[in-house]
Amino acid sequence: MNIYTWNINGIRARKESLAAWLDSRKPDIVVLEEVKAREEEIPETIAAIKGYRKFWNGSSVRKGYSGVGLLVRKGLFDDANCETPPFDVENRTLVLHAPQFTFIGTYVPRGSGEAHYAVKLRYLADLKEFIAALMAEGREVVLAGDMNVALTELDVHRSQNKPGATGLRPEERAAIEEHLKLGLHDIVRELNPDKKDLFTWWPNWKFARERNLGWRIDCIYLTEGLASKVSGVSVDLEEKSSDHAPVSAELAF
Repeated sequence: MNIYTWNINGIRARKESLAAWLDSRKPDIVVLEEVKAREEEIPETIAAIKGYRKFWNGSSVRKGYSGVGLLVRKGLFDDANCETPPFDVENRTLVLHAPQFTFIGTYVPRGSGEAHYAVKLRYLADLKEFIAALMAEGREVVLAGDMNVALTELDVHRSQNKPGATGLRPEERAAIEEHLKLGLHDIVRELNPDKKDLFTWWPNWKFARERNLGWRIDCIYLTEGLASKVSGVSVDLEEKSSDHAPVSAELAF
C-alpha cells in the first residue's frame, strides 16, 4: 500500500500535472494540501478521474486559500467514512477511518504573524489530543501532510536556518515533538537518520530548488504497528510542478 502526501499549491493550476502524476504513480491513498478551491471548483479533469473515492475540505473560509483533498483507491476501503474533525480550522484537515487505521491528512497553518502563529500552536495542540484519543482506543494512526515545521537543524538548509523564523521556532518544534512522544514515528527521517539535504519544499527564489536550498516540512508520521510494516519511503524529486515534492511510504500488510 502506497501512502502519499503532496502540497500541490493550487489544484486548478496543477490539474494537468496532478492527473499525469496520478496515472504515473498510482497511489493507493494521497492527501493533497493547499488545494485552494471549493469542492465545486475542483477541475472536471480531476473530479472525473476514475478509480478513486474523492473527499474535499475546500477553501470555503477564504476564496483560493488552504483546503485539502483525499483520494482513496476504490476497492481499498470502500466502507471507510471520512470526516472533518471538530478542531479543524481554515479547511485544513480530513480524517478517514479505515479498518486497519485512521488516516489524518493535514495542512498545518503557516503561522505568519503573531495572531496566526497562535492559531498554528492551537491547531497542533488540538491535533495531538485528537490523535491521543484515537490511540487510547487502540487505533493505529497515519498523520500525513504539510506540517509547516522543520523539526531539527537537519531539516532545513543552513542558508535558511535563521533563529526565530516561522517554521523553526522552539514552540512549534516542541509541539511536533509532543506528537512524536505519543508514539508516532517520523518514518522518513527514521529511515534516513543522517541524510543531509533531504528536503520537500523550496522557496520561490531563483535556482533555490536547483541548489536544493530547502526545508523538510512534508511528513508522514505512523504509530508503531504501522511503522513496523513500512518497506520503503521516498521523496519524489522528479515531480516539480509544485514548490513541494510528494512524499510517500510503502506499507506491507
